[in-house]
Amino acid sequence: MRLKYQEQNCAMTLREGVEEYRAYLAAIERKIMVDTSESRLLLEHDATHVIFGMDTSLEQEAGLDSWLLWGCQWRLVYIRAYGNLPEIKALYRALIKEFGWRGLPRLYWKTLGLKWRVFRRSRSMSKKWPYQFPDPWLDKSINELRHEHGLIILNEEERWAGAPLAWSGHY
Repeated sequence: MRLKYQEQNCAMTLREGVEEYRAYLAAIERKIMVDTSESRLLLEHDATHVIFGMDTSLEQEAGLDSWLLWGCQWRLVYIRAYGNLPEIKALYRALIKEFGWRGLPRLYWKTLGLKWRVFRRSRSMSKKWPYQFPDPWLDKSINELRHEHGLIILNEEERWAGAPLAWSGHY
C-alpha cells in the first residue's frame, strides 16, 4: 500500500501524516500505540515513519532504525525510554517468539542494501531530524520539513528489500 506521506513533495502536515500512518496501522489490523499524558515518545516515533517515508513492514522498520541512527539527533537516554515502554517490550517479545532469537540478525542481514541506501541518503541531509521536534512542526507541511532538513526520502524501489517477511503483528 502506497501512502501519501511516502511522496517526496507531500503537502500534508506532519500531523496529517501521522494520522494517515495510524489509519494505515488500523487498516492492516496492527495495534496503534498511544502516549500517556506525560510522554510523546510514540508520537515522535510515528513522526519518524512519516518524515522518512517508511511503513511498518519489518524491512522498513529495520530501514527506519538506520534513518534514526544516521539522520536524527537523539539522546541515548531518551531512545532507551522508548525501548522500555511496556508496549515496545511486548512487541519485541512477540517478534522473538515468532521468529526466534536468530530472526533479528536475519532481518538485518536481509536489509543491508536498504540500510546502505539510507546511510548514503542521510549523508546528503543539510541537518538531522530532531527526534524530539517542536510541537509547532506538527502543523508544518511534510514537504517543508523535508526541504528544511535537505531530506530526500527513498522512493518505492529504493525501499524494496525483497519479499516482505510475514508475521502475525499480534502482541
